[in-house]
Amino acid sequence: MRGLRRDGLVLAVSALAVSAGVWAQPAPASRTSVLLITVDTLRADRLGCYGARRVATPAMDALGADGVRFARAYAQVPITLPSHAVILTGTYPMYNRVRDFTSGGIPSHVGLLAEAFKRQGYNTAAFVSAFVLDGTWGFARGFDLYDDHFDPRQFETQNPGNIQRRAEETTNRLLTWLQARSATSPPFFIWLHLFDPHSDYSPPEPFRTRYAGRLYDGEVAYTDAQLARLFDYLRRSGAYDRSLVILLSDHGESLGEHGEDEHGFFIYNSTMQVPLIVKLPGGQGAGRVVPQPVGTIDVAPTLLELLRIRDPLSRQFQGTSLASLVLGKGSPSDRPVYGESFYPSNSFGWAPLRSLTMRGLRYIEAPRPEIYDLASDPEESRNLLEQRRAEAEALRAQLQDIERRYTADLAVAKGPPLAPDTVEKLKALGYVAYSAPTAPTTAGGLADPKDRLKTFRAILRATDLASAGRFEESNALLASAQAEEPRLYLIPFMLAENAARARRWAEAEKQFLACLMLNSSFQQAVMGLARTYLAQGKADKARPWLELAVHENPRNFLAYHGLGLVARQQKNLEEARRQFAKAIAEKPNYAPSSQELGIVLVELQRYTEALGPLTRAAEIGPENAVLANYLGVAYANTGRLKEAVESYQKALRMKDNYAAARLNLAFACLKLGDRAAAQREFQTLCQQSPSLCQQYRSRFE
Repeated sequence: MRGLRRDGLVLAVSALAVSAGVWAQPAPASRTSVLLITVDTLRADRLGCYGARRVATPAMDALGADGVRFARAYAQVPITLPSHAVILTGTYPMYNRVRDFTSGGIPSHVGLLAEAFKRQGYNTAAFVSAFVLDGTWGFARGFDLYDDHFDPRQFETQNPGNIQRRAEETTNRLLTWLQARSATSPPFFIWLHLFDPHSDYSPPEPFRTRYAGRLYDGEVAYTDAQLARLFDYLRRSGAYDRSLVILLSDHGESLGEHGEDEHGFFIYNSTMQVPLIVKLPGGQGAGRVVPQPVGTIDVAPTLLELLRIRDPLSRQFQGTSLASLVLGKGSPSDRPVYGESFYPSNSFGWAPLRSLTMRGLRYIEAPRPEIYDLASDPEESRNLLEQRRAEAEALRAQLQDIERRYTADLAVAKGPPLAPDTVEKLKALGYVAYSAPTAPTTAGGLADPKDRLKTFRAILRATDLASAGRFEESNALLASAQAEEPRLYLIPFMLAENAARARRWAEAEKQFLACLMLNSSFQQAVMGLARTYLAQGKADKARPWLELAVHENPRNFLAYHGLGLVARQQKNLEEARRQFAKAIAEKPNYAPSSQELGIVLVELQRYTEALGPLTRAAEIGPENAVLANYLGVAYANTGRLKEAVESYQKALRMKDNYAAARLNLAFACLKLGDRAAAQREFQTLCQQSPSLCQQYRSRFE
């Protein structure tokens, strides 16, 4: 639910023109490598180079000293998925329609930075640390390597929004990639994403002890230590001085300001202001500080202009190149910076929030508008609307102009139409709504999120209690919130998740359906129902929900995987093979799909073909006894008996009472001519499974 509540796709006017030949670097622009680093949830005021005194960030501070630091950089959305869509496409969320965690992926016609660099002959690689940026959202386009491998066991126990890996693992994978390059390799474009400062805050030692009571700061310091490893390697290899490095965050973090914990709900400085550092090759501009307000939407056009790259991607940019500011040649003009959060609207039915930051002021469009003087009141504690109404109206007009210019009406990509029998099955199972109802309103229109903070905090507290296994307390808080806000679809969803974790399947089914009555397009509830039925072995009931999930999102690899499990339960092995293959096509490094495909191929007696996916599953996923056993069967039936024995033995080391693996091992020993070992394994089997012993006794007498 943390991922659910936080982290869940682009054309128009050209940016202001800046002379293309102003960067006087000695090496040709086409040979300049680029490292783009996004540190998730990083507040600007937690870096020493931005004034922090209680957090050790020497690596990022050194980068700031070597580069150009933007003192007033702002995110356009305080949520991971849409903010990265802004950064990597150079476009506003009202055009790309990635506005919060409920949004879909980036449309195929929307260009990405990696595609531009790929067209220029760069080696492109991405290393991301959270499933909210998984390649299935569309971010992988243009990358030769998109490293988004996560431990598949997390999918069994966590909401997808919480699935992540530590900065050390992601950095290690990047360093391995860099070390494999040669002196003649093309220049690189690398995107490195580190997620650790995101909640929950749990830094490893020694940072946990060093920052006891300030664990968010500990996560920041830990992340800095991992970046230090990367920068040290780049310096030793000589790549640091030759490369263009950009470091920023997708958004900040509210640590109680304005009553908000974490991020996504409000759009104040704590979550919207981010660090932005641009280090040029050769140390050009080192130490320069740019005071003008800028947006993360400006990063993509800045990169291409600094590198003098002319690419069709530039035609879609809605941000403005900062190249002249980076080079110290920019004018002191103060450009408007847009911001928004549609999380209160899309998840709760309250009003969305939009903002415009300009001339030292921030205007926030809400049912009760706000305007703040950021110079004298950076904490945004004094709403000056009555005193500065004329300025607020002027900023509101500019805000509306940006929305008018960049809002696009794009069709959402869906899969093939649902079959009539699937629709009928869904109706029979209680799915009768095909569009979300009108959002709840107050007398003055949509509710102001400021007036719903108590309910919001109660829901977040209920989430924390559920994460700790305290389901009854969580349910009590949710029931109280539901009494005040009966049409919030997240409440029955959370009640359903709590029931499912407690294996109260009837209650889970009831609450998932209640959620979908309020928001029929909520994919996590659709998948929750499918999981509920699969867990009970009810394949017939699971199938229509999975088909609906694929219809709504044709790239939903978990839905294809589920359809494979359904087909296998129904003994339709060829259909299972097709569905697992589709899951792998969408998510090649999801080990469970490779494992299941291999098992199905074994059951189809296509043993040679089975070795590929089974071996792949063993390479990318955690070891498990079932995989080792089926790999042994594939080896045994392709004449590789010694490898079969090793696989069966591995399965038994993990699960000593695994009768099928014990029997298979006994047969393999028999085929190898080791009758003593075969009889020894069979006698052990007889103690574990008398029925199998009786069935196969004659083969070992």
